[in-house]
Amino acid sequence: MAEHILYRFMRYFLHKLLPYVEKPLIQAGKFVGSFLIPFFRSQLFFLFPFYHIGGAEKVHLKITSCLKEYNPIVFFADRSKNSALKTQFMQNAQIFNLGYLNNPLLIYFWVGVLSTIFNNNKNSIVFGCNNLLFYRLIPHLDPHIRCIDLIHAFGGGIENFSLPYVNRLEKRVVINTRTLNDLKNQYRSNGITEKMDERIFLIENCIQIPERTIRKNNGSTLRILYVGRGSEEKRVHLIGEISYLCHQKEMPVEFILVGDVKNSMPKEYKKHCNFLGEIVDEKKLSEIYNKSDILLLVSRYEGFPLVIMEAMAHGVVTISTDVGGISEHIHNGYNGFLIKNESEDLIVKNVYKVINELVSNEFMMDKISLKAYEYAKTKFNCEQFCSAYKKLIWGK
Repeated sequence: MAEHILYRFMRYFLHKLLPYVEKPLIQAGKFVGSFLIPFFRSQLFFLFPFYHIGGAEKVHLKITSCLKEYNPIVFFADRSKNSALKTQFMQNAQIFNLGYLNNPLLIYFWVGVLSTIFNNNKNSIVFGCNNLLFYRLIPHLDPHIRCIDLIHAFGGGIENFSLPYVNRLEKRVVINTRTLNDLKNQYRSNGITEKMDERIFLIENCIQIPERTIRKNNGSTLRILYVGRGSEEKRVHLIGEISYLCHQKEMPVEFILVGDVKNSMPKEYKKHCNFLGEIVDEKKLSEIYNKSDILLLVSRYEGFPLVIMEAMAHGVVTISTDVGGISEHIHNGYNGFLIKNESEDLIVKNVYKVINELVSNEFMMDKISLKAYEYAKTKFNCEQFCSAYKKLIWGK
């Protein structure tokens, strides 16, 4: 309790101090940045939040992989939980971890440093995603600097923070039609002209598709998988509740959770779940998908989760709340199942109904598994993904 009070006091103190130190911090950053210019020569700069494991982080990694021939430089704006993807990012780009931006004052120092570096690189492009530093930086960039951002999901708050900078963003990338429409609606609600809609580009994510078409029969037990973070919007506690209900009914199921989620699960549900922790090794994760039957997501909001793409590519049947752009790819009863995003009690009840049906219908499981795989193989093509990003950035 005392620690929480101290944290709130420090946040309040820093907020009050900010108007007096913002300009001096930016000037100090510009002074330091003037010495760093020779060490940061590139046409392409990325500002991403993290290099720890996560769906968004895997997408950022894939983007840098597509563009590594252009020698990009990546700045990580926030403190990562671990170094899971750091080495892989280093194979694609020069990387620099700023990582101290939990302090709201230091962000202005880095604004000064980075604006000086970027402004001294001719014809440079600054590409940002999911971090406030990128948007704080935009007003300090010279007009010749091209600014591009990527929005994974609408509803997390970053879309509101980015609103004042719409006129300065040359291009904006979204990963599904739902977010595209949400962004256009936001523009209309805030008096932004329809002309700005032309700057929004839809580029769907991609994954490597394994050569596998037939679902492995794990016997009479259905293996139900969750892969992801334990953050509030993921509602991991509902998965715990569903596992408890299934075991109360003596249903032949096993719940497997991958990710840093154990502390997000209520104590009374933990004994019904198998926690594997975070898995960085893609081969090991692929093996887990191959041994699973169902991917279960009950998120409050999403863009289009990479884990659904990965699951479909392994013939795993997705059961998910109908949020974000998920319904653009999951067609209820055909290649997966959609659950209305209503009350949590109804979500638990309706997910249980679907699981109960699948437990007793091996033919349906096999059919939907095959359809999921076929869909992934057709739609989630990485060649198209890379081509789209090269055209977005270089116009060719």
